[in-house]
Amino acid sequence: MNTRRSFYRSLIIEATGINEKEAGYVEDIMRDDIFHSTLDWQSRAQFVRGAREAVEMLKVYRADPALSRHFPA
Repeated sequence: MNTRRSFYRSLIIEATGINEKEAGYVEDIMRDDIFHSTLDWQSRAQFVRGAREAVEMLKVYRADPALSRHFPA
């Protein structure tokens, strides 16, 4: 089992204070819903804003019964 934290997850945790599991969900939301792309072309400021926006989106997704199964707490 690989227990190494990804580079992006480390940045997400640093920017938002969320835990490792949540950071994985946030990373997916950033790629799929916010930037619709890879994350490597973002400036540091864009990345941080995107991470914080994704945390808020995760809360919304979890509040929706149709989406919450994709993002378990």
